[in-house]
Amino acid sequence: MNTPPVVHLVHFYSAPGGIEALCSRILPSFNRYTLRVFVIRPPSEDTINVYEGSDVPVIFGSRNNLVALLMLWKYARRNRDDIFLLFNLGPFFLLAVRLAGAVRIVYSIHGTRYWKNSWQRAVRKSAWRLALGKNVIITSNSEFSRRIFLDNVCRSHPVNVVYNPIGSDRFRPGPLPAISRKSGELKIIYAGRLDQGKNLDKWIDIAVDLHGRNERLTFEVYGTGPLRIPLGERIRKAGAENYISLKGFRSDIENVFRDADLLLFLSEFESFGNVVVECILCGTPVIASDIPSMREIFRDYPVFLVDSSGDLPCQIEERINKYEVLSDAAEKAGLSFRERFSGQSYIESMNIIYSTWNG
Repeated sequence: MNTPPVVHLVHFYSAPGGIEALCSRILPSFNRYTLRVFVIRPPSEDTINVYEGSDVPVIFGSRNNLVALLMLWKYARRNRDDIFLLFNLGPFFLLAVRLAGAVRIVYSIHGTRYWKNSWQRAVRKSAWRLALGKNVIITSNSEFSRRIFLDNVCRSHPVNVVYNPIGSDRFRPGPLPAISRKSGELKIIYAGRLDQGKNLDKWIDIAVDLHGRNERLTFEVYGTGPLRIPLGERIRKAGAENYISLKGFRSDIENVFRDADLLLFLSEFESFGNVVVECILCGTPVIASDIPSMREIFRDYPVFLVDSSGDLPCQIEERINKYEVLSDAAEKAGLSFRERFSGQSYIESMNIIYSTWNG
């Protein structure tokens, strides 16, 4: 009997986030492979570990970059004949895996920002040239992230678009009708990391504005991250504790989506945006800022997008006033998304990539 190929998933954190949720979600799907996980940063005591309870072996690195690089190099050296699937690690960690002798590497792009200044650009671009090679296959989670990589990092290296596997049985409309609310009452939510770039300060301000226009609107924020305390302070200063609440992390986020009436997602930049797809699959409408990744996801459903350079409260209020239009569009989009972003499609794409090495 042939031994199943070993695939090592490597990413930065084990706390809940887009990449982390993706990695923990795909574990059961790779039944043709033996899986191992290397997480660059060890988990903090006060954070949730997405691998808690999993029987897949997980090794943690270090909070020190040089120590983490050395640990990953040693780990890759011991397992250099296996397949390595790296998620958004940057050129230095990719280079460490290559220098360790690994010759079957998939680098998965889940971001669009590669440097903050010209010095970083010069150093990191040189590192990318060293790290990339014919034994590195690159995938991206959207056409947008693919284009950014080609335009900014390397035009000559091919990049395969493989959408995140979201369309699973977990994200479906509930078997029972949604909780009925009085006419005009809507529960509006945000779900995701509470971090920079998510535009959460503006989200809170817009929630306050919208509630001033319609007191029957309530708002809930789901997720963890470094902005949890500042956001709580912002809500208190606005005197909005009665209608805006921070709910923390929920492992059953699909039930949150089903119980909500609307997801408001105003992120400034995203390479993809899992939560908007998950919410649509649960039958709940979305209003999102028209950044490139959202335009790609909702290419056939622009009704869900608002112009981020315009008057957002007015645009959002207008969409809310036509809620039935959003609800009907969510039902149609859900049917399309279930196939477009299916787990089966992701696994088939990755199996094709792995088979280039496995004969």
